[in-house]
Amino acid sequence: MKKLLITVLILGIVGTGAYYAFKYFVKEQEKTIAKLEEKIHFLKEETVPVKFRIIEKDTANITFVIKFYDQDNADAFNSDTLTLPGQELSFDFYVVPVKDTSGREVKIAFPYKIFTNSMPAKDGKLLFNYYDDQGFPQVFNNAKADTAYINRMSELFEKVKNGKTEEIEGIFGSMVQDIQKLNEFEENKTYKIVIHTKGGIEILENID
Repeated sequence: MKKLLITVLILGIVGTGAYYAFKYFVKEQEKTIAKLEEKIHFLKEETVPVKFRIIEKDTANITFVIKFYDQDNADAFNSDTLTLPGQELSFDFYVVPVKDTSGREVKIAFPYKIFTNSMPAKDGKLLFNYYDDQGFPQVFNNAKADTAYINRMSELFEKVKNGKTEEIEGIFGSMVQDIQKLNEFEENKTYKIVIHTKGGIEILENID
């Protein structure tokens, strides 16, 4: 009976500790989002974090150059040339809805990975390292950003890139892709992925 009582007490203490730990975690997450709400005005309504150009596409592989841009969208801060098996490109994003101080919902879209029709999404090429600037997601940088905004975005990015999506309320995936039969992505043409913070991600031909 004594052993049973001790066991019950231990379970009660563990259960109480887990409960308060969870409450603390939720509170900290709410603080992060609340602080981000105050700084979300730094996000531009339309941004182009990614541009790409198809170099070659055949029955086996697709080769393309991908470039990454911040919100001021001048010169690319990073780029790479990739060859993937397949003929159709798909770009996956993590999207986090956040309300600003006026109650307007803003969508924050993190480039997540690239995959094709010949590879499963789980084996896609991860993109986080291309725009991870010492923990800050460089695609969200702009000349007006302050330290508090950088810190808040870094906290959110840390959860996204480390797969802690269950800690982010409302997060969802969004994909944009080429469809082979429509032949949308043509060789030697540059395309841009446009993020609308009011909602929506689209790929357009980049015509300068």
